[in-house]
Amino acid sequence: MMLNRLPPDWQRYYAKHRTAIVTATTGLLYVVGWSLGSFADAGLVSAAILVLATIVGGYDIAKRGYYELRSRTLGIKTLVTLAAVGAVGIGAYWEAAAVVFLFSLGSYLEGRTMRKTRSALQELLEMTPDTAVVRRDGERVEIPAREVEVGEVVLVKPGGKIPVDGEVVDGESAVDQAPVTGESTPVRKTDGDEVYAGTINQDGALEVRTTGAGADTTLQRIIRRVEEAQEAQSPTESLIDRFATYYTPAILALAVGAFAVTRDAMLALTLLVIGCPGALVIGPPVSIVSAIGNAARNGVLMKGGEHLETAGKIDLVAFDKTGTLTKGETTVADVAGFGAEDDDVLRLAAIAEAKSEHHLGSAVLEAAAERVGAADSVATDGGAAVETRPSGGPAGIPDPDEFDVVPGKGVVARHDGREIVVGNRALLADRRIAVPDDVADYVREREAAGETAVHVVRDGTVVGAIALRDELREAAPEVVRALQDAGIRTVMLTGDNERTARAVAEEIDIDDYRAALLPEDKQAAIEAFREEGYVVAMVGDGINDAPSLATADVGIAMGAAGTDTAIETADMALMADELTRIPDAIALSKATRWNVYENVAIAVLTVGLLLAGVLGSVVHLAGGMLVHEGSVLLVILNGMRLLRY
Repeated sequence: MMLNRLPPDWQRYYAKHRTAIVTATTGLLYVVGWSLGSFADAGLVSAAILVLATIVGGYDIAKRGYYELRSRTLGIKTLVTLAAVGAVGIGAYWEAAAVVFLFSLGSYLEGRTMRKTRSALQELLEMTPDTAVVRRDGERVEIPAREVEVGEVVLVKPGGKIPVDGEVVDGESAVDQAPVTGESTPVRKTDGDEVYAGTINQDGALEVRTTGAGADTTLQRIIRRVEEAQEAQSPTESLIDRFATYYTPAILALAVGAFAVTRDAMLALTLLVIGCPGALVIGPPVSIVSAIGNAARNGVLMKGGEHLETAGKIDLVAFDKTGTLTKGETTVADVAGFGAEDDDVLRLAAIAEAKSEHHLGSAVLEAAAERVGAADSVATDGGAAVETRPSGGPAGIPDPDEFDVVPGKGVVARHDGREIVVGNRALLADRRIAVPDDVADYVREREAAGETAVHVVRDGTVVGAIALRDELREAAPEVVRALQDAGIRTVMLTGDNERTARAVAEEIDIDDYRAALLPEDKQAAIEAFREEGYVVAMVGDGINDAPSLATADVGIAMGAAGTDTAIETADMALMADELTRIPDAIALSKATRWNVYENVAIAVLTVGLLLAGVLGSVVHLAGGMLVHEGSVLLVILNGMRLLRY
């Protein structure tokens, strides 16, 4: 009632800092009461002040203890309340006030340090701009960022935060994407490039067409994932919670038994307080939350404590090749015609691939657009010209009349009455198409150089071959070596042929590789590794390798920024295409496992020593409470080390 009479600003201040104010008041009353106790004629006043300190500091504790009992659980707040009431009942006012004050102080410090462990999430929240400048009816209007509609153009000044997800439609600038992807250097953005809410525009003005705003941005999805991950319990946390369910009643029974045998109320109350599993319960969550926050700040999303703990056990990492170990930017390295002009071979392949969504098909179409796209016709029958259609594909490439994809092998198409086959040796073997020796020699030579070669067939005759190259990521050898140095086996799983796979594997010095795999073969390989006893991580793009990612103990999605599916489904998502995050994330997971073990050991050892000290009449109530709260703070500080790992 008195609080309601205070000015509104004071009420808000008290509500925000209630724990600190109650703890400070309790401490002040405790010091005054204890000081007066040294005067013989102030004993009654001292007792009254110490009881008041117990009431002020113990009210919230007793209230929470009551709710614990109502929910049929017996927790530390219930035990502290019983100990304080019992101490007052036997006239141990100093001990009662000391227990309440020390517990309040410990709770306050615990709350502050726990908030720091969630600092990464707060940093993400602060990255979200509140307003955006949009162009409406020819005018610039500043509106709340959450009210920007999809399709609207947002104007971003140099040095400003980008308020929406979108695509650059005008301007060029470097953008600091660290808040979303963890990338250490700014990324150059120009027309057609994606940008994300919360990233920082640096040196040029940008106009961005909105694809997501408010809650529907990559940054907000990251925040939701981090919140969910920090709330989710790890297996160790669940085990400790179940243990505490039985342990706490056992401590209560021990205290009652000790009193029944010794008739020493103070001994029983001391056992109640120092036997509480406070450090044991709080230690693992601090470690998990700190690690998840650290990872999020560096562009790695952990789905939760369970996957974080599992990642700490990984001893085999399987990599997809295309888009993971390589840049995923396939280009045509060479075209060779055998009985046909090189440009005619490329044009034929482009017609067959015009409806394909495969990355190799896209590379062929791009090369055709550059080399032969301006041509109005192309020989498809040893000299007979076939006119292109204005309505055709890129650069006037006509669509095939019929089109069929053979998964993992190639495509078969028909155009203007001619059959065109573009694919690997397996597809040609299936269709009983002979490969001339000179073509086979060319293909072997290109594959030995780490390229992928496809045959181009017209009406059953091989007329050429196209060599395609996907550049390795510069960090790939370094990442493989770092994992190997950590004692982790590395494997590459690819749909490419044996020679291409071997060339790439030798270049990055990977431990093992499996070639010519279909998606189901990759999944089977992951299952086989697990059956051998490995804890397996699969690294892929989050979409094409979905079965393998789901089968692995930990699925790691590359380049998940802006991809809803990867963020929501991956066990671990790398927001940028930075392979170096993988060994870092695994090392953090392993460090977290050890940190959890350290915290459990600290908690168990402290309680064990205190119990022995109480039974040996060496440890008393206030001193035991002080050591107990010290152990809680110690495990919190130990867990917080992971924030800077």
